[in-house]
Amino acid sequence: MLKFFRTLGILLTGLILFVLFFILGASLTQTMPRVLLVATGVNQWEYQPREQSVLYYSDGQEMTRLGYKRIYSENFPDFMKKAVVAVEDRRFYEHNGLDTRGIGRAIWNNLRAGSRVEGGSTITQQLARTIFLNQEKTYTRKVKEVLIAVAIEEKYGKDAILNMYLNEIYMGRGCSGIPCAARSYFGKDVGQLNQAEMTMLAGIIQAPEAYAPERNFEGLKARQATVINVLVDQGILDANEAPPIKEQPLYIKSFTPDSSRHPYLAGYISAGVENMLGSKSLYQAGLKIYTTIDSRMQNAAEKTVQNHARSLGYRGINARDIALVSIDPATGGIKAMVGGADFSRNQLNMAVLPRQPGSAIKPLYYAAAMDKGIIDPDSIVNNKPRDFGNYIPKNMGWAPEKVNIRTALVKSYNVASVEVLNQLGVNEAYTYLQRWGVTTLQEEDKNLALALGGMNKGISPLQMAAAFAAFPERGKYREYYCIERIEDANGRVIYTNRTNSWQVISRYTAEQMDSIQKDVVRIGTGTQAAIAISSGGKTGTTTDNRDLWYVGYTRELSTAVWAGNSDGTVVKGYGTYGGSVSAPIWRDYMNTLYYSQVFYEKPAPVEEPVEEEPSEDEGEATTPEEELPGGEAETPPGNDELDNGGEVLPPPGPGGEQNPVIPENTETNNRDKKDTRLPDLPQ
Repeated sequence: MLKFFRTLGILLTGLILFVLFFILGASLTQTMPRVLLVATGVNQWEYQPREQSVLYYSDGQEMTRLGYKRIYSENFPDFMKKAVVAVEDRRFYEHNGLDTRGIGRAIWNNLRAGSRVEGGSTITQQLARTIFLNQEKTYTRKVKEVLIAVAIEEKYGKDAILNMYLNEIYMGRGCSGIPCAARSYFGKDVGQLNQAEMTMLAGIIQAPEAYAPERNFEGLKARQATVINVLVDQGILDANEAPPIKEQPLYIKSFTPDSSRHPYLAGYISAGVENMLGSKSLYQAGLKIYTTIDSRMQNAAEKTVQNHARSLGYRGINARDIALVSIDPATGGIKAMVGGADFSRNQLNMAVLPRQPGSAIKPLYYAAAMDKGIIDPDSIVNNKPRDFGNYIPKNMGWAPEKVNIRTALVKSYNVASVEVLNQLGVNEAYTYLQRWGVTTLQEEDKNLALALGGMNKGISPLQMAAAFAAFPERGKYREYYCIERIEDANGRVIYTNRTNSWQVISRYTAEQMDSIQKDVVRIGTGTQAAIAISSGGKTGTTTDNRDLWYVGYTRELSTAVWAGNSDGTVVKGYGTYGGSVSAPIWRDYMNTLYYSQVFYEKPAPVEEPVEEEPSEDEGEATTPEEELPGGEAETPPGNDELDNGGEVLPPPGPGGEQNPVIPENTETNNRDKKDTRLPDLPQ
């Protein structure tokens, strides 16, 4: 009995919906087309073949293209047009854009199946969806599709509509339109196709991905046979013409997906544009997207990452993923981004995914404590292991029991660093990290393990590079960005970058921190990052060597390098520290730019030694004070801070970058101290 009532309900629902669409179709036919022409805006729209969206480097040169490829054609073979109409919309030349019979049939079949298994869209509806709407399968979209289709039919003739459809419909392999598909599948112009090839392409329209020949050639051949049978049924082909067409071999070109230049970077930009304007604008509107990317830096970054990925493998170090991102401190513009060593193996963009920062986080809260007047470079702090309330950090190897702040950061002593955070307070550090642009902080991060980079999610290389860019910029943080402006196909500017900046620490604090971090490179854990021009930075190595960091900067560029495995696998091998793995990557990248004369900055001139008159004590051996025994032990190169104090957390999952919280109060405690700024570099 229940089954009977269920069947009866389906029949009544189908009948009602069919009647409604029939009435809608009749009313549209009689009264509405001209009204819809204005209401939908189609009266002001003119069809133009759309190009792919283009990305440009900062110098205006083309970088790469995004979206579906198109090859526009004015004319199509008659057989091609008849085949498409026969299988996609047999009543195309009889309706006004809405085929009520087709829609009613689709509704009935969907109700019977209990889900959407069939569409009733006409060619004009498909065109309306392709050009004006998205692909979501809802009845709301279907109504919009019908209204726009009727408006298109009011404005254009059937031949024009069919031409637009054949040039726009998606055909797989990243192709929009039959002409592009003819080139991709067969290496031919559309006018050179034979009947077997044309029936194959007509069959693909229904489900391009399902009938992809490289994955489902048997299914594609079956679909082609269906198309040929339909053509016979409609009298377009004679029955004796069908078998030879079915048996004719198809010589389909092999397909290699288009690996665009800079795939990680292009994906990052694409996601940003799609978030702002929608996917239809990105892939179908022929946008011109002008970026901040410097082609010289981007190419050097990719080459350096690839070279070092191979080198690490040769050395038996299993860090298979490397990320590098560079930011212009003066603007916040991203100049280069590499999210991995091999896009074909791993598509995760590690440049924008948060990872445990290790000791690379230390300069950010050292600067905060200095900015609050709690410490200065000469302050003495405890460095002897002690209990911080059930948290007992340790130093690596021998370390003095007391140490000044400069040495604590240069040598990356863990206990002294926890003392600094303890004096500053985790809540204050948390607030400062937000002002440094870190958006991945969690309430669970408010503990002393934060001193050694122990975080729930971590920080991305992109946000680390942006934070460190404030040091050469005299304490001013600038929001990072990658898109300067976007123009539509007509050259109208539809987006212009407007990012914010604020003073995160005082200029005096920035100067003091800059001096300390330059010592990190000169005599500390970052010696393997030394280059010809002055630079500062910080190394970082997390528990079990899962994350190897070096974040460094010059006056003109801030760059973060991360190495490890995206799945959190422990990095094994000899010398697996941030200072011995990531610092050399940073060094080689920067050296490439320096010797290519990308930078304005030059090495400081070397002063000539002044010859003195020999004294009567000449010839007596003396021992410099710094060489006397009992001095501070120097950390071996690359054997930097291994942060054992934090809990081992699982690797983070994919996540997007957000804009940092803009602080309401950007005033700092040391604003009245001396400002010894360097002159601005030429722009």
